[in-house]
Amino acid sequence: MRPGVNHVMLQRHAAVELLVLATSTAMFLLLLPNRPLWMNMGLALLALALVGISARETRRHFWGSPAGEWRSRQCRSVELVLGPTLPVVVAFGAFAATGVEPRSVDAIVSRLFGPGFFVTFAVFVPWAVGQQTLFQFYLLGRLRALLPGASPLVPVVLTGLGYGAVHLPDWEVARLAGTAGILWSFAYQRDRVLLPIACSHAILGATYFSWVRGGGLSLALLPAP
Repeated sequence: MRPGVNHVMLQRHAAVELLVLATSTAMFLLLLPNRPLWMNMGLALLALALVGISARETRRHFWGSPAGEWRSRQCRSVELVLGPTLPVVVAFGAFAATGVEPRSVDAIVSRLFGPGFFVTFAVFVPWAVGQQTLFQFYLLGRLRALLPGASPLVPVVLTGLGYGAVHLPDWEVARLAGTAGILWSFAYQRDRVLLPIACSHAILGATYFSWVRGGGLSLALLPAP
């Protein structure tokens, strides 16, 4: 947090915002447990607009100036975030390839990189940027202010768990998102760059829905079963 800011007032500010956010999110999840992705997208866009209004305040008071040169922070974030992403993507691809018949290179490539994959990836890029802004930029910053005496890992883990929780009732996606959310939150808290995190999210989301679920964007847009 920025030196010279009234930390007590900032803590109270964060507490009120997070209480309202937690209450409204819990009500939304309970009242609409089975919802299509387009509904999540609409609500995320609304939340993103509200975050945008307070972005200057968030940047100045809740985060302050990042330590270190931008290029160095960008490179460190790429190594931390994309390093674990690639093995997971390979595992997703191997899973999808096992169901391809006939077992030929052309058939596997066609299965993995059909037109639906690129449509799904194109949608996931702005979707990921929006979610990382909401969770790593906004929520993590507020949790840091709310828990000033806690270990730096506490708000990181809470942010990741919250990120997983909003993907319920799909427990598989929630577990994957929660695990990735902890890594992404740690990377943002350390390096303060969003682009590598959003790239990781877009790559993992597109490959998971296209290769593991096998439905690509069409599946993601349907209501949860």
